[in-house]
Amino acid sequence: MAHLVKLEDYISRYESDIHQYPSQFIRLKRERWKRLHRLWAKANQQVGNGLIVEEDWFAEENKTVLQQALQKLNGIHKKGTRETVKTNTGLDADYEHLIGKSRESLHDFFYYELLQSQLRWASSSSSEVSVADSKYRYDSRLRDILRLLPDNYMIFYYPIFKIQQADIQLDVLLLSPSELYCVTYVEAPANTLFEMSSQRFWREFRSKTEHKRLNPLLSVKRMEDVVRSIFQHKGIDFAVKKAVLMPDALVDDIDFAGNVEMVDHRHYKQWMDKISKHVSPMKKEQFHAAEALLGKCKIRSFLRSKRVVEASVKEEQ
Repeated sequence: MAHLVKLEDYISRYESDIHQYPSQFIRLKRERWKRLHRLWAKANQQVGNGLIVEEDWFAEENKTVLQQALQKLNGIHKKGTRETVKTNTGLDADYEHLIGKSRESLHDFFYYELLQSQLRWASSSSSEVSVADSKYRYDSRLRDILRLLPDNYMIFYYPIFKIQQADIQLDVLLLSPSELYCVTYVEAPANTLFEMSSQRFWREFRSKTEHKRLNPLLSVKRMEDVVRSIFQHKGIDFAVKKAVLMPDALVDDIDFAGNVEMVDHRHYKQWMDKISKHVSPMKKEQFHAAEALLGKCKIRSFLRSKRVVEASVKEEQ
């Protein structure tokens, strides 16, 4: 699961120590997964002539499992198994819903809880906090990005930069150990067709009607200019790539985009699979690039109360 390093102009824990929090988050994820696994096993014990533990669905747990595509939280019982008998197991009441849960829905629950933790980390520090928009708790695009990309990625999600006294909001930055992708998502209903051009607007065809859409190539070009200027100012040599992603739509001429990767519905899954297979661990250059970007990001926050600060510090220790 990728790291949500920056969200809009909210204060982020990664800004205080970009080297500490990635490893701390990975450790937190593993500990929570083990705890959830233990609670699931306890919740799914059955009483017959003796204590019977259902099939161990986690025997094949590995990194690829933690990168599976997001599935809806359905809470269904595993087909063909006996009805679970609720027993006095001493399970925390908050986790009684784990009884009879399938592996897929358990993974969904795990990632949902982890996303809430990431949103807290991306909108607070030990001494400050930002008021995060509640829409991000249900942002399926953000959830997909974080879940599909591995631990060696850092995500900047619609960050706001302070460039020469001006606030500039970019779209999505995907920072891997060896390259930075400037990404613009084009959200559109299924089967929407875009006709590319070099003009300011593209033609968009859906439901037998024609609409205009601002050319997304302008957005990724602006993102590239901002990122390269920050890297150049800090003397950082880091590869910068551009991509326009249309997960549900189609585009008529992909080759027209030039050095921008144009990925529509036909190739979106393959593109995400390709970049998620970056097996390299986090690198020094990646941390330097993240620090340079965070250093130019705008921060809008207020101080926590002393009691909350003490509780936050204790939680991190």
